[in-house]
Amino acid sequence: MPQDSSHSDEPVVDRRSADIGIVCGQSLEVGPLLKKLDRVRKYIDGGIVFRGGFLDEVVRVAVVEAGAGFARHREAAKTLIEEHHPAWVFSVGFSSPLTQELKSGDVCLANELCDTHGNSMPVKCSIPERKRIFVRKHVVADSHPLSADVRRSLAESSSAAAVDTTSLAVAQACNEQPTGEDAPPAARFLAIRGIVGTAGEQLSDKVAEYLFEPAPKQKAVGLGQLLKRVKPDPELAPWKKVAEETAVNLNRFVLSLITQLSEGLRRTRF
Repeated sequence: MPQDSSHSDEPVVDRRSADIGIVCGQSLEVGPLLKKLDRVRKYIDGGIVFRGGFLDEVVRVAVVEAGAGFARHREAAKTLIEEHHPAWVFSVGFSSPLTQELKSGDVCLANELCDTHGNSMPVKCSIPERKRIFVRKHVVADSHPLSADVRRSLAESSSAAAVDTTSLAVAQACNEQPTGEDAPPAARFLAIRGIVGTAGEQLSDKVAEYLFEPAPKQKAVGLGQLLKRVKPDPELAPWKKVAEETAVNLNRFVLSLITQLSEGLRRTRF
């Protein structure tokens, strides 16, 4: 009896969907992770860079490079959720510490997010603390604090351990997902930040922009400009090394977390 070629016991995989969605400010924050992804595809929507690939051939990961600004991260997260339906959404990036306990290169997850306008949101995070991995309250500021005095004031007013400018935007997008019988399962949220610098140091505008508030991608330059010898910026050179070291630790943790989640994701995929 001829088989019906239109029927198959094999599950149909939606190639547009993602298991893990990551929203970051710039590729510097997730560079080590991007190198681990296979079959990476990239598209740009409204100046926001979307990349999708596979980790260990089975886990689908979508990475969104939103740039600077609360509104852009909120928009990026909403698009990620609506278009790719990830099971988890991570806000991943760099943060400044607000306490001496956190050291450069540490990883700090949020168990609560607040801002400087009285808004607060709990974050369900069951990951236990261990060496160089912390779970604390984070505060989201309108701009990244440059001075020790401003960071000290933020710590006193918020009781937070780390500061960034965008993670609450991603959390809000996750919290506002539609519910109902026809709605896809809601994505769960985590804020995962790599600590850069110390609580007591002064940052220049140039350093803060490089680490925390990346400018839009510049247009391609001519060959003559590319061939010119570019001198390293002496002010940024040490911070580039710090950022790279923090990114390695941050991405190592994120990759290990994805691996831990992957078994459960495979069980519920189809």
